[in-house]
Amino acid sequence: MGSLPTEVDVVVIGAGVCGASIGYQLARNSELRVAVVDARPPVGGISGRTFGQIRQHYSNELLVRMALRGFHCLRNWTAEVGYGDPGYVRFGYMLIVTADQIDGLRRNVELGRSLGVDTRVVGPDEIAAIEPLVNAAGLAGGAYEPDGGYIDVTKMVLSWLGAATAHGARVLTPLGVQEILTAGGAVTGVATDGGEIRAPIVVVATGAWAPDLLDPIGVHLPIERRRLDMVTLEQEPGARALHLCITDGNSNLVIRPDMGRRILAVAYPREMPEVDDPLADAPAQAHHEHSVRLNKALAERLPALTVAGTVSTTSGAYDITPDYHPILGWAEEVSDVAGLYLAVGLSGHGLKLSPCIGEIAAAHVLGVEQVAGAPPIDAGPLRPSRFADGDLMHLTYGPSARA
Repeated sequence: MGSLPTEVDVVVIGAGVCGASIGYQLARNSELRVAVVDARPPVGGISGRTFGQIRQHYSNELLVRMALRGFHCLRNWTAEVGYGDPGYVRFGYMLIVTADQIDGLRRNVELGRSLGVDTRVVGPDEIAAIEPLVNAAGLAGGAYEPDGGYIDVTKMVLSWLGAATAHGARVLTPLGVQEILTAGGAVTGVATDGGEIRAPIVVVATGAWAPDLLDPIGVHLPIERRRLDMVTLEQEPGARALHLCITDGNSNLVIRPDMGRRILAVAYPREMPEVDDPLADAPAQAHHEHSVRLNKALAERLPALTVAGTVSTTSGAYDITPDYHPILGWAEEVSDVAGLYLAVGLSGHGLKLSPCIGEIAAAHVLGVEQVAGAPPIDAGPLRPSRFADGDLMHLTYGPSARA
């Protein structure tokens, strides 16, 4: 980590997917002194527990554009970043639904296609042809994206941080931020475990830990920390492999291939429980209940996978907003604190949107319309004040991370 700087131009709190992306874009597009600070080593928080799946199926134009930009960056990493590799694996993605959600699915597909997403509506027969492990009985259709897949989060974050360092940023981890310092209604820096770092601009990209730093300085956001449990399964040798990333809109099963014979799966509960510690493991009863939900969903939709054995379980937390969309903008909109930029409330979309979030946040902080090479994207609908304004983002499938 090296010696602690006493003064910089921008402190980015958080070295996960969004903090790393923002830190890189700030360092790349300016001569500012940038410090990225995190209490844990890179990918030591929720980013290290992500499901890793990426897709472009969304309910509104803004997030489709952000996801499209993210995919462009992933596919053109050498040109866009020039350091490392995000580990993008193109498996294809499919959202499958029953009759009650098919109209909304068709609308989202039409929206995506109008903006340039390679996607189409598929019927039950084509669903089974694309992924033979799927039992398509009772399905009304699906949205298929050939470019969907997953990325290696550790490789992506370390690549961004390495590139940021090459452009002059300081990556200070592990180094806990105890407090955001303010005076006269403006940010003055941060107090860390190793001392104070003075800075006129602080970017909060801390995921589920955001309220711990924001509430004490009077920046109150409607963010809830809700736990999600994930399972790693392993198929028997010789078993027919799953080769598609799938979201089942009926059972709330999300499943994707992983390395070798392994598979990652989540069976969402009706309501994710609130938690205080984002990294705390779920109690044994919760793991059991997740196993029951998962087995029921697999028996209905992917029966061949019911014999797959459980390798491990992982718990983490989403930082959820009322409309399940991120918050991007200056805290001064909702508080008396100037110089504080918010990239929080990611609601399960941080991984997919993080390349574009880095560009948007850097443009806001630098006071420019767009950073080098990025298309102009108006992120105004994600402003912190939208909740007080009653101007929430549209959700085709109701409150959920499917958005």
